[in-house]
Amino acid sequence: MTTQDAGMTQSSVRSANLALVLGRIVANSGSISRADIAHQLGMTRSTVSRLVDDLVIGQLVEEGETVAGARGRPAVPLGLRGGTVISLGLEVNVERLVATVVDLRGEVRSVAQRDVDVVAMTPAEAMTALAALAEEALREEAGEDVRVSGAVLALPGLLDRDGRRVLRAPNLGWEGAEPPALWDFTFNGGRIDLHAANDIDCSALTVIREDPGGSFLYVTGEVGIGSAVALDGRLMTGRHGWAGELGHVCVDPDGALCGCGANGCLETVAGARFLLAAAGQPTMDALVEAAASGDPRTLAAIEHAARSLGIALGAALNLLDVSTVRLGGHLGVLEPWLSGPLGDELGVRVMWARHSGIEVETVSEAPLRSAKGAGLAAQSGVLTDPAGWIAPLVER
Repeated sequence: MTTQDAGMTQSSVRSANLALVLGRIVANSGSISRADIAHQLGMTRSTVSRLVDDLVIGQLVEEGETVAGARGRPAVPLGLRGGTVISLGLEVNVERLVATVVDLRGEVRSVAQRDVDVVAMTPAEAMTALAALAEEALREEAGEDVRVSGAVLALPGLLDRDGRRVLRAPNLGWEGAEPPALWDFTFNGGRIDLHAANDIDCSALTVIREDPGGSFLYVTGEVGIGSAVALDGRLMTGRHGWAGELGHVCVDPDGALCGCGANGCLETVAGARFLLAAAGQPTMDALVEAAASGDPRTLAAIEHAARSLGIALGAALNLLDVSTVRLGGHLGVLEPWLSGPLGDELGVRVMWARHSGIEVETVSEAPLRSAKGAGLAAQSGVLTDPAGWIAPLVER
């Protein structure tokens, strides 16, 4: 082996170890010490200490106040450092454009939003407006020491594997558009490239951050029905990145025509527009009020949506062997009325329901989760290759 080969091997090992250590801190920010990491990863304390020191110098990690332990040296908790490395989490949806600034802690530092009929805009017009919102959101983060890890755009549709071209977007109507090609944005003199991703996949990343290592089926309702699957803390995207389209599972072959071109998709029963029409209510707030007051038509529409959701979820749970369902958007809001008929349907349809309980939980703040999750997705390069991000500061 040559000296150059040995140097490359040593460098790659260090890079991989930095990523492992940072990953532990991401999953346990504020509650993990050097000794904990060494124990969990099977590394020596001296090795972990050197790696942590580099992450601290590189401004990705910070030390908390010393905590006295029962035995041995007091522990110094390690956490992600906020505000030094940030990302742009963007969203284009049917009725809004959103730009958020997210730091490594997963905290949203600023938000700029414009409620608008995006369907009436061309992709170029929408991307120009989104760039203006991004500039607004970043305005307070323009310090010289702030680094931007990237920008991810959350879209309601299927995209190609490279995150450049929209393949299907029934509600938005952007088929064939290439949002990254319509994006021209700089910050602190540097160009920020854009990657696009499915909005529900992005939203699910925020739930994974709250439950590291968890397995669940996440289903959220806005205009349509979106879903994503997490297995052991990892998003299951499928071979092409298209997994999780529960909204287009057929629940009634003779049902209404869906925007995707098929009949009887779950979205045609539980999606917001169809649900409001069935209940005879103008807005979701009005629907909730009518349900609370016991309006028969509204309750019938919700029950039909719940049973249809149970049919689709039952098939998914049987296939995936996941026992936790998390509901967001209007499905989360309507959970008090959905839970009864949904639980009955799942109890009948899920083969193992009588042997292992199915947990149905709600997820809050769904409207902002897609943009925030896009910001988390834009940090993937930092988390998988922290060596490249800390090198300029460590080598000073």
